[in-house]
Amino acid sequence: MFPAKSAALAAALGAAFFIAACANGTVTLGSFASEADDIATGLAAAAADLRQGNLLSAAQLTQMDNALSAVQAASSAVARAANAEAAQPEVAQLVAGVNAMVAALSEVPSLPAPVPEILTAADVMLPVLEASVGLAVPVAASAAAMTPAEADAILAGQAAQFRHGG
Repeated sequence: MFPAKSAALAAALGAAFFIAACANGTVTLGSFASEADDIATGLAAAAADLRQGNLLSAAQLTQMDNALSAVQAASSAVARAANAEAAQPEVAQLVAGVNAMVAALSEVPSLPAPVPEILTAADVMLPVLEASVGLAVPVAASAAAMTPAEADAILAGQAAQFRHGG
């Protein structure tokens, strides 16, 4: 497939995914900052669980913490964005941070619950968040292990529990 056609297909699939997500009440234009915050806070909850379990090497902890810091900084920047278009660079940074965190944890042989579920939920919500600010969504992102509504519920629940010290 030609690059222009691939980009057009990705944009069309992203738009279709976004429309479906909005129809299901998953993400609206006004809630992309909240979604970014839930992703960042859900990943912070996962990181806290991993620190308690002493499962990570010093290098893995450093990689995870650096990635989490990038996700949290991007999430804060998304919250400050004036509109969806202005949030695009920050959402792209958030996506890169989530991907870096997933990569850092991919070498851990056995992650405790609910860490894998949180990572999967964050991965499912990334294309929804990207589409909500008008970014093209990778074609592969449309297939997921859970629905965006399920992922949103997991991240929101983990974020709420983490914020309340649970």
